[in-house]
Amino acid sequence: MFWGSVAFGLPVVSVLTYKKPGETELTPAANRAIADLKKRGGGTLKYPAGRFVQGPVEITGSLISIQGAGIGRTVIIRNTQRGYAFWANQKKRVFIRDLSIDCDKSPIEGGIYFGGCTDSGADRVAISNADASTFVVENELLNGGGQKAVSDRNVFRNCRASGQKRYHDVGGKSPFIAGGYARNTRFEYCTVTDCVGDAFDSDNAPGSVFSYCVARNTRGTSPYAGFWSEGEQTDSDHRATWNHCKVSGYRVGFGVSERVKATILNGEAENCVNAIKGLHYQYRIRVTNFTARNCGKGLEATDTDGALTFSGPVTLTNVKTVNTVARNSFSNYGGKASTNEETIIGPGCEFDKDAYISYENSGSRRITVNGATFRGGNIRYYNGQLTELLVKNSQFINSGIVGARIKQSRITDGSRFVTTDSTKTAIQLNLDSYNTTVENTTFEGYNKVSNNARLGTGVRQTNRRQGPR
Repeated sequence: MFWGSVAFGLPVVSVLTYKKPGETELTPAANRAIADLKKRGGGTLKYPAGRFVQGPVEITGSLISIQGAGIGRTVIIRNTQRGYAFWANQKKRVFIRDLSIDCDKSPIEGGIYFGGCTDSGADRVAISNADASTFVVENELLNGGGQKAVSDRNVFRNCRASGQKRYHDVGGKSPFIAGGYARNTRFEYCTVTDCVGDAFDSDNAPGSVFSYCVARNTRGTSPYAGFWSEGEQTDSDHRATWNHCKVSGYRVGFGVSERVKATILNGEAENCVNAIKGLHYQYRIRVTNFTARNCGKGLEATDTDGALTFSGPVTLTNVKTVNTVARNSFSNYGGKASTNEETIIGPGCEFDKDAYISYENSGSRRITVNGATFRGGNIRYYNGQLTELLVKNSQFINSGIVGARIKQSRITDGSRFVTTDSTKTAIQLNLDSYNTTVENTTFEGYNKVSNNARLGTGVRQTNRRQGPR
């Protein structure tokens, strides 16, 4: 049984025991020790505190742990040979713990690679300056000529990546990546700082879970994503989950594309252009308890993009935008793609800039706004002849609805509009031909309810603002 840093009942050996006189690197000693542990059915290879030069080391047996004395105490300095500091193919219960790896001199690769492994991973490992990849989990075997094996239930905890240099150039990957159909990979309490590329990636990797992970860029705005998930395979349940994850300083905070069904829980994005970007068309994204802060720089004049932008169905609950720089807090736009799957802006959502819910009928064609609050921004649409909008039980504080052409729009169920500008019209419509109906809604402080909507029962208007409740 594996627990903590050792395998109970299996041998524990020191790498220095296997070092021969005259050897200046630990590579031969590590290889000899691992070969010995493999013969003995597994065990733990211990590295003491210190700084050690080492090349790539393959873990050739299952049930083997690599154990250092702690991050910053055991430091492995990669030599100039290309390859990964530690790698394993088709092994079970292989773990690497409590050490640092400096890959500054290593070309092409760098850190840790698990190919076709199960129930394996790393804990409390810091890897810096990898050339083109840092922590990798794949079905494809390393140096295996394209061979693949099942990769499942691998876990990385309390790991750090910093200073990775390349991405998608001669095989560059994300600092943390589950790819190639690796299943059920978990990244927990991991951090990426100032690396080139998407910080955390799930690429054709169903069941990827990222918990309490942080992606941060301190050098302006990275052109990449903090968290990204994609997958072209036809797997009917390709899911990726981010829970309590934070990102700052990226072009995209959280990105979802292709067939991924994504869930974002308790997340934060700060100083990103797009806090969340969904390029998904038909598979639903679910976002709950999320804050986008100071996002959207560069999108001040853009109608079809926003701090939160989606090309397909999304369910938002308790999602807030704060100090948005973009014109839009929220945008529903899919280019030439569209879907009849409903987008839901649900209870607890608060937007401080416009929510552009339809542009040329692309993206989701059914939008429900239920229990949301708009402060200083409007619901907007343009040329939504195939789009339906339903607004229920929502508040508009110095905000309103502005649009031209829509299939059908209903504002009802206790919605409330309040303004301090007595010259404003709450619902400003062009070319709508009364396709918008207002019922059971209160308007306070506006000069006029609407210029082009059908007013039904339960519409109440007062010229004196009573104040938001």
